[in-house]
Amino acid sequence: MPVKLVDILSGLQSKILWNEPLALHTSFKVGGPADAFIYPKNSVELSQLMKKIDEHKIPYFVLGDGSNLVMPDEGYRGVVINLSLFDEIKIIHKDDEKILVKVGAGVLKQKLLFWSIEQGFSGLEFLAGVPGQVGGGIFMNAGTKGGSFCDITEKIFMINTNGELEEQLVTKENFSYRSQNFCKNKIMMGAILRLHYGDKEKMMEVVKTVIAERKAIQPLNFPNCGSVFKNPKGYYAGKLIEDAGLKGYRVGHAQISTKHGNFIVNLGGAAAKDIVAIIEHAKKRVKEVHGVTLEEEVIIVHKD
Repeated sequence: MPVKLVDILSGLQSKILWNEPLALHTSFKVGGPADAFIYPKNSVELSQLMKKIDEHKIPYFVLGDGSNLVMPDEGYRGVVINLSLFDEIKIIHKDDEKILVKVGAGVLKQKLLFWSIEQGFSGLEFLAGVPGQVGGGIFMNAGTKGGSFCDITEKIFMINTNGELEEQLVTKENFSYRSQNFCKNKIMMGAILRLHYGDKEKMMEVVKTVIAERKAIQPLNFPNCGSVFKNPKGYYAGKLIEDAGLKGYRVGHAQISTKHGNFIVNLGGAAAKDIVAIIEHAKKRVKEVHGVTLEEEVIIVHKD
């Protein structure tokens, strides 16, 4: 940890962890130490942090719940920002047809889902069993066959690298498969989501069914990041990997799940380099066997 970084961040009132192991903050349980791991307590503190980062040209990375991420074994030379304290859930409008809810980027998807069901609000059932925070979910337009964030997102609250607050109305056109076009070089602090009224019992039944289905086909008993690859148009990544004979393929203590081809699991003590090696081998083998190019859904942060 550079002494200079301690001096630069010393005026902030937010919690800072020095040399924090990133393996403690990712669902894969891999990643070396970050120079500084910081929890901004509000938008004012985040703004001040971004101004310092911009002024001193400090590398930074925003890490939410770490559920779709491979952090390098060497760690991260710079500042890792966690927005878990941006956890507001607030109803800002209700009428006969819709409900608008302001949600902080750090709110866990499952917390928001079950809050909405308790309120009798529908529209978030597609999040059943999906890990991670809302900010990361919007950033990657997370979704399932039941829907995606692009279906319900109305406005985004962001902060740019100059520490300036920004708001942007968004539509489906701002999103694409597992991506969006409004958050480049900006940090998402929260969003306004559009929900509608629903039957609590019916919503809960849908959620229970989806969660049971996920448990039946996904290797939830080992650390993993969820789906590793995006589904190529007209294909399922997991099926392509299985048909290429890769189920159970192992490097070190990481393995392609024997239960689902699009999952890599940490069997205990895996390194990030093991996971990346499997990803590269799977891409190469699927291309050889099927002529299809796989694209990662998981975000891989490299040491450089």
